[in-house]
Amino acid sequence: MPSGDFFTTDEQNQIAKSIAAAEASSDLNFSLYVGELEEGRKDAIKLHKRLENSSATVLVCVDLQNHAIEIVTGSYASSTVDNQACRLAAVSMANAFAINDFVGGFNQAFSVLGAHAYRPKSMTDV
Repeated sequence: MPSGDFFTTDEQNQIAKSIAAAEASSDLNFSLYVGELEEGRKDAIKLHKRLENSSATVLVCVDLQNHAIEIVTGSYASSTVDNQACRLAAVSMANAFAINDFVGGFNQAFSVLGAHAYRPKSMTDV
């Protein structure tokens, strides 16, 4: 199911803000896919490879019907967003989803992922 069929415009905007905040605190890209993952992680990896600059991208894939969460990190992104951060983000989402708080789950996940990808600004960034 496309995310537009599941989330209101306001909810989509809330999720977009949490993604933008994660991106602003790091030098990574974050993306969300909500829909069917027939082959689970295999499909998530295929989706990730299609993204622009996939090396520096963290893709969160959620199949709500099959209760599946997959987080795929590119080769560069995995240097700061490790498996433990992905597990913590997935647990945060699963806990929120259990009480039907989907937007809250996504917001928590991107907050966790963004915090792990945090890159302090240097003098050359000013």
